[in-house]
Amino acid sequence: MIFVYIESENEVIKKRIRYVMEQLLVPIGYPFTFQAELNNLDNIFTIACVPENKSDIQSHKQKFDIVIPYGDYNSWLADDVDIKADKVDDIYVLYIKKPPKYLIYDGKIGFDLINIVFYLLSRQEEYIYTHRDHLNRFSATYSTLYENGILGIPIINYYIKFLASYIQQRSKQLPEPKWKDGKSFAAVLSHDVDRLSLSYLSIILNKILRARKYPRPVSTMISSMKELLSITKSEKWDLSDWTDKETQFKFHSTFFLASNTQYRHPDDPHYWINSKLIYKKKKIALNNLAKFLQDEGWEIGLHGSINSYQDQDLLSREKNLLIKNTDCSIQGIRQHYLCLDVNKTWQIHENLGFSYDTTLGFNEKIGFRGGVAFPFNPYNFQTEQKFTLLELPMTIMDGSLFSINGEKLDYYKAVQRCNKLLSNIKQTEGLLVVNFHPHYHQSVYPEWWAMYEYILNYLSESSVWVATGWEIVEWWTERKKKLYITT
Repeated sequence: MIFVYIESENEVIKKRIRYVMEQLLVPIGYPFTFQAELNNLDNIFTIACVPENKSDIQSHKQKFDIVIPYGDYNSWLADDVDIKADKVDDIYVLYIKKPPKYLIYDGKIGFDLINIVFYLLSRQEEYIYTHRDHLNRFSATYSTLYENGILGIPIINYYIKFLASYIQQRSKQLPEPKWKDGKSFAAVLSHDVDRLSLSYLSIILNKILRARKYPRPVSTMISSMKELLSITKSEKWDLSDWTDKETQFKFHSTFFLASNTQYRHPDDPHYWINSKLIYKKKKIALNNLAKFLQDEGWEIGLHGSINSYQDQDLLSREKNLLIKNTDCSIQGIRQHYLCLDVNKTWQIHENLGFSYDTTLGFNEKIGFRGGVAFPFNPYNFQTEQKFTLLELPMTIMDGSLFSINGEKLDYYKAVQRCNKLLSNIKQTEGLLVVNFHPHYHQSVYPEWWAMYEYILNYLSESSVWVATGWEIVEWWTERKKKLYITT
């Protein structure tokens, strides 16, 4: 059992520290509890979180196994804040003014662990920096991690790893295994279904008829007319090529399907939920295929439309439409184009009963947007509590590797980049989430397909639990119930 004592007269600070410690201790894997009193500490591993300017930190070091001093969080919020990163004992540590000298010495953490983790997991920088791209998305280039050249390193995973090692050396208990069957790390294979293998005249006509209502009516009309002229040339790829390839490795993935209403954005996925596609060389309605795939072990999630990330009514209609037309259980969501407003989107997801989201990633770069490769609960600044919703942060997306809006890599450089991320996740027993779009098919995009095959082969040769998003959430939720002892 780990006993956590938090010293602060400010209730908001207490809540934030408690949040951080929970997100750190659940992956570590020892039962833990929060206590306000300093009694009955014998034979229990103890952690104290105290202000860094506390005069009697030395006395806390004598009472507790680990002391975690925390600084003034306001210093992380200044308009001109310059957050730097240095390596300490081979682990990158963020700091503002004074570089840290050690990770832990004589039971005392030597850097502002609590504020760093809260800053990253709460996505505070996305509240601070209001600059957005043309689709109102927070850009990777504004990320503190990108700025310091460590977007490809899940630094919170490494904090968890060194804490776990320190505790394990001093505890007689063994931690709960992080993943099913004691696997070294976990992976979610997923697909955003943006296009089907058959083009539909009704979609194009809908866009033409509604062009004047879109932000760029002329360009929408021109692109729609081009689509109309090329409709007979559309690629007739087969979705079963993806499921068959995964079956070869005994893997299942999660397919995020759009459930567009008639009020679609011109860049929303180009199909209706009952549109047909090719599967096993036959035409089949998407809603019928969805139920079949779920019954066979794949997962179906919702791919929210471009505008739905800020519109609860719209997203609610899309979720209900998907459930009604497929009879599938819908637990997870990823927003189209990775549109995410930290002020609104997670609250909408929570309100609509989603168990998890996996939108947290960047379109233009692969890496760790929140500095973490574990499931975590996003933070709600309105209530100063964590969301019940779990975030499964996305790590690798095909478009981020190869597209003109991404890193524009060739296959060999993409393999090198992915290997570094995979190695970091493997070393820290973390969670990998990959996203490959089915319409980037091998017949037209051979390098994209080859990259997915490479990842499947890598996973098949590793001690990894490959699961759907919902399976990960079920496992993590049950695991937390065993660990977090409420009082």
